[in-house]
Amino acid sequence: MSTYESRLALAALCLDRTLLGGTWLYPLPDKVEKAWLDLREEYYGATSSKANLPYEGLLMVLRASGHTSASLYPTTKKDPPRFLALSRRLDPAHLRNAIVLWEQALLLKPAESVTLGYASVLADLISEIEPEYVELWDHLRLGPRSVDADSWVFAAARWNLGTQLAKTPLSIDGREISLRVDTDGNLLAWSPEDMWHSTWHAARPDKKDQDEGEGKKPEVWKTERRSAALRVEVGMKSFSGLATPLLVLHPKASRLSNNLRNTRTAWLAPKSPTAPLLCLDLNGKGDHTHLDHTSRVALDAWVRLRDEPVFPREPGEKQFLPLRPSTMDLSGQNGNLRALIPTAGSFPIGRGVGLHTVATIARQAADVLGTPLLRADQFVRTLSSNARKAEYGRDETLLDDLDLPHIIESTGASRLRILALYQHQEMRTRMQRLLAYHFNKPELANGMPEDQVVELGCQTEVVFHCAPELLAHGPGDKHTWRRELVDSIPHLQAPGTGVLALCETLYDARAWSRQRRDHKFDKSLPNPDALDAKPHVSRYLAQRGVLAQFLNHNFKPRRSKKTERDPANALQALGMQLASDYPGHSAVGDLLRAAGLVHPRLTRAISYGPQALKESVTHVGLHLREQLGDRRGPVTEPPKLMWTLVAFIPRDGLWEAYAYLPPVPGRRSGWFPYAQAQAIHRGAELPQGKRQDEQLPRHIDHALKQLGQNDYILYVSGRSTRSLWPRLANKNFDAPLDDNGCIDGKPALPGLTLPHDYRPRAVIRTTAAGPDLALPAFPEKVYADGTTTCGKTDNALYSLAESDSTFLMCNTPHQTTGKTFYAKSGFEYGRWHCDNPEEQAETWYKLNATEIAVLHHPPQHSPSMYALTAAKLCNHPLAWSHRTQHPLPIHAAIQMDKDHPDYRRTINWNADDE
Repeated sequence: MSTYESRLALAALCLDRTLLGGTWLYPLPDKVEKAWLDLREEYYGATSSKANLPYEGLLMVLRASGHTSASLYPTTKKDPPRFLALSRRLDPAHLRNAIVLWEQALLLKPAESVTLGYASVLADLISEIEPEYVELWDHLRLGPRSVDADSWVFAAARWNLGTQLAKTPLSIDGREISLRVDTDGNLLAWSPEDMWHSTWHAARPDKKDQDEGEGKKPEVWKTERRSAALRVEVGMKSFSGLATPLLVLHPKASRLSNNLRNTRTAWLAPKSPTAPLLCLDLNGKGDHTHLDHTSRVALDAWVRLRDEPVFPREPGEKQFLPLRPSTMDLSGQNGNLRALIPTAGSFPIGRGVGLHTVATIARQAADVLGTPLLRADQFVRTLSSNARKAEYGRDETLLDDLDLPHIIESTGASRLRILALYQHQEMRTRMQRLLAYHFNKPELANGMPEDQVVELGCQTEVVFHCAPELLAHGPGDKHTWRRELVDSIPHLQAPGTGVLALCETLYDARAWSRQRRDHKFDKSLPNPDALDAKPHVSRYLAQRGVLAQFLNHNFKPRRSKKTERDPANALQALGMQLASDYPGHSAVGDLLRAAGLVHPRLTRAISYGPQALKESVTHVGLHLREQLGDRRGPVTEPPKLMWTLVAFIPRDGLWEAYAYLPPVPGRRSGWFPYAQAQAIHRGAELPQGKRQDEQLPRHIDHALKQLGQNDYILYVSGRSTRSLWPRLANKNFDAPLDDNGCIDGKPALPGLTLPHDYRPRAVIRTTAAGPDLALPAFPEKVYADGTTTCGKTDNALYSLAESDSTFLMCNTPHQTTGKTFYAKSGFEYGRWHCDNPEEQAETWYKLNATEIAVLHHPPQHSPSMYALTAAKLCNHPLAWSHRTQHPLPIHAAIQMDKDHPDYRRTINWNADDE
């Protein structure tokens, strides 16, 4: 058999001087600063605003009218712009007219008085400047292992690269798909024949008979044509440890709305087919949806400059605001104005474009630009050795282990008690069958006594209690009376016993979403979040040291896809009956995770293999998240700041899990066993704070010192913490550290300012898939004779030849490994080839990656050992059979945050969805 090397091709390309191209720089004279400041004062007087000037409005006008990129730098209130960068040299008259019209729109001049002859000092100064052509490569700050540049360089590069790619139609599925560039430099399939169309009625034919039965016609929304389009996000990015900028491509399926109500992002196509699409931002709700201020100012100037109508108007009407009902309706044929759907609801075209489309776009970009895709070499193929084994949802590795009593004792409790709180008899039956199965007591599946302690073996027990009043939603939005009901639960507490609660709840995602939407426009209607019992039950139980997990009553068991076989024993027979109760198995698993049960397999998993970490060290994960405060009428609460550290400490062959809670008034702080820390955390309000707090890094260092470990590895989430420590940013990869572990007086990395005995052995940054990380395009095998074969799925760890400290863990979504009919949709063809409406409605998955960057390690050790450890910890979560986005310590901290009663209640439900 021929030998081969395994590689991973990424949807990213290394850039050079030629590919980056150049731009025209307009250096603004010193006296332009006074013109900016004078304009700002006039703007304040005209609008009563105290915000910065909406420079983006002027830039949008220049991009759309001049077919060019446009950037001003800097754009802070403290430092007005010093130069203008355009990818095309504009005629001075054109430049002056654009600035003049933008300035008049900015100052809210009456429509009848707007004129190109308006006296503008700013427009005169800028239009008289002689620009200088510069190459973007000369404005990069290149280090031995880092790339940095000002924001205008990234914007100009994105435009130059996007326009180059848009010149060549995408060849896929035997078709030529034309892509148009927008004012942000991204690409969008705009022609209706290049888009995807379907109806919900066609996508879900199994409901046709019900809808059309007895002469009933389908609802209108089910027969409306809905559309989606390919969108390719283009960007120049830096990569950890690489001294070369990258072009990164992110294909998406952008699902379009049939009206403008509640939308947040829209595009407007000018008359010219070669002009860029205008990216518009919208605000407001329902019929009060309106253009964002910056977009409104930009459109006002652009309409007068190009003399093109924007929205449908009455004959002779000159204004495009406010939006009219006719404008709100975008149904029917796709017009010049299109908007993204505002929320994730029922849509006949699924998310994602599939692996085949990503690979095709990556290959064509390499051909068009004449440069190869970035590739990584396989470092370790298998990462799941000694993994958690689950049959029919049961963690038999943990629950059948003879050391389970000792594992429980390592959590700080001598026993575990599960309170099964229910409303309905059907749920009681379901709970008792689940618990009997997971704890290997099939004889208890058909009945357990009420309000009595029932032994499950291995120092675990269960108590069933009917609590309909406690668990029922409402009435009213005051829930303090639930506290007394919690206190009345029998066997709520016991000395030395960790208590968990498996609680019934009633939740209908579609109904609640509809009720939320209706409540926003009619406050007399009920708000399901205000009536929801779950957060209050969880908080009151946590205040008594009980951790709650909820199980939805609305559950319809589906037929298991596993091959039927004869059960070997009563336990297996029960498991086969419960095989499709995925929510139930997940709830039990989350209970065990919340209890802090860590199986010793973790030691074997970390140390397995010749390149693995053999020493026994502590693993610590840092999680940080900022959450916007709730809006109380006209007042918005201060933002919330949640940060915590979770440590897994090896001791006597077992693992102990601890979590740190920062000081907050009215709440205990410090290091606690993981389960106890969660109870304290859930029982209190989310703490207020901002990530801009200059003392935050010092507080985290103090917490690490309090842990008292002198040999530990620290894992941090790159996306949430990158702005706090300089070395976490790619641009500072080569920045030297002083003796105090600082860069320019700021702590370089968490823990490095501590005395040497308390500093982490290694600091590892993990970054989950996102817009700033390159997508895997396809895995490939390169044989000794030069032939190459491409694969579809991969889960290996890869290293970059250009960097010895940066690794990529390729992830195949576990949904694609299932046995559903459309699990692998998009692997062999794109959505244009698909003529099956049911398949179009499914999610089409692609590969993704987790970046692992070893930022600090002992000089005598290879960074690959620590990267491999981080990758293995992603494959060994406590209560999940698949891979997680982050290593176990970070994942445990994230789950602790998500379990807080207020976590999901301040999320913006109207966030844009694609």
